Amino acid sequence: MPELPAVENNLNALKKLLQDKALWGLPPENCAVILNPQSPSEMLDPVRDAVAAAKDTLLVYFAGHGLYDSAASELYLTLPESNRERLYTAVQFPHLRHELLDGQARRIVVILDCCHSGRALDIMSGDDEAELMADSAAINGTYVMAASMKNAKVAGQYSAFTGELIDLIRKGDPDGAEFFTVDGLFRYARNALRNKNMPIPQNRERDFGANLNLFRNRAYKAQTKSYYGPTWRGRPSPIFQNRRELHDAKIHRPLQAGICGTAERGGAESIVVSGGYKDDRDYGNVIIYTGHGGRDPNSGMQIADQSPKHSGNAALIKNIITGLPVRVVRGASGDPEHSPEYGYRYDGLFKVTDYWTARSIDGPSVLQFRLEKISDGVDRAVGEASHEPELGRWQKVSSDLYADISLSNKLKELYKYACQVCGIVLKMPGGLCLANTVHIRGLERPHNGSDSLDNMLCLCPNHSELFVYGAIVVDDDYQVIDQVDGVALGELARKHDIDQNSLRYHREHHKDLYPRYGHIS
Repeated sequence: MPELPAVENNLNALKKLLQDKALWGLPPENCAVILNPQSPSEMLDPVRDAVAAAKDTLLVYFAGHGLYDSAASELYLTLPESNRERLYTAVQFPHLRHELLDGQARRIVVILDCCHSGRALDIMSGDDEAELMADSAAINGTYVMAASMKNAKVAGQYSAFTGELIDLIRKGDPDGAEFFTVDGLFRYARNALRNKNMPIPQNRERDFGANLNLFRNRAYKAQTKSYYGPTWRGRPSPIFQNRRELHDAKIHRPLQAGICGTAERGGAESIVVSGGYKDDRDYGNVIIYTGHGGRDPNSGMQIADQSPKHSGNAALIKNIITGLPVRVVRGASGDPEHSPEYGYRYDGLFKVTDYWTARSIDGPSVLQFRLEKISDGVDRAVGEASHEPELGRWQKVSSDLYADISLSNKLKELYKYACQVCGIVLKMPGGLCLANTVHIRGLERPHNGSDSLDNMLCLCPNHSELFVYGAIVVDDDYQVIDQVDGVALGELARKHDIDQNSLRYHREHHKDLYPRYGHIS
């Protein structure tokens, strides 16, 4: 078989990462590398030794040429002198599988980065399908990753699939969890290859914990700051080659997830629309975006119902409540009419206006979100700076005024989202609660109130509207007064200091609107 220089690079890089104490710290004696085995025994004897020694987790990686016998439905792993016309010169995968089943390891991870045949260096091609390889390789108690490189170029010094794994493990994900799971590594590589228009790898899991932690995340940060609103100031957006470039530009921080953000941290910051869900609809300025969950990663079919409790879906629901915008990124795999030809493109801010459940094309129910484009009416030149602050902490009140979102969240948490007037807590799907905060004395001119907790109230949507328009006011004894009917509604709940001067200003500002009870002072 033709030589594959990328294979040796793959092995050397993975060995270094496995033995890196900051990532795994595998002892050298527990990491056997067999380069260019000349016979089946030279390939399988080290595997047999590792199987006998492993008690917890066993990782088996193969890179090279792969042959698939469609008549016998068998996968063959080639040796340097193997011949595609003489399959007996290669190693039948069932022989490797037999050795793996003979051990006591609780979990086995098998990574197959091979094709059927092809030219070295630039093109590796063959008639295989990764799904057939994954099926034939499946073993109880294992997680199998199978990469098909049909008509795919070698990605630099590494093969395409292994190169994506190496890139993520080596650089880390600043917005990811502390550890990379087996399934997380696979999904990252799959998404990266899909967006490069390369053949999609497949995986199979049998009685295995896909959430097994495999590597530490080198770039893990215990806490990261959320950013809402614009981060890229240019018009039009450039093309970003990959998710890493999107992350570095602070447009979409996760290297894997399509939704960035959680409800607990304020909502979704950004999303990627790239054809992952067949129920998506892209109309340009309006996007019907399908929520997360329930999709089979191999077939792309929706196989289970989605839940509003999933972190990504709950985050988008939170955006409806808060009104915070989301950054929308379109990928090359999305609707051709509105998507870039390659890579990713940042297409600006959208508002999440509504959501509902619907029956998916495949049958199970999905959550769908309506996103509407927000136009600022400004056509900035590329690179021209905006005077607007980042919206991670600041919420726009008027054209030149921003309020501190953290104060609003702090007040809602203090009252556990209960209205200070009626005490009602409005509960939303996904465990979310709905409440508004209002400034007693407005921040904008001519009121010039302070953006501070003592100038704020936590109210339900009904009473917040009534308070803003002066239909209810609060007197010096903290009694809530209905100015329309002239009756007291009860005492205002108080768990924080409230500025009496602000309450008095609010009453004075609205006293002439409701003459029936306009004499309050």
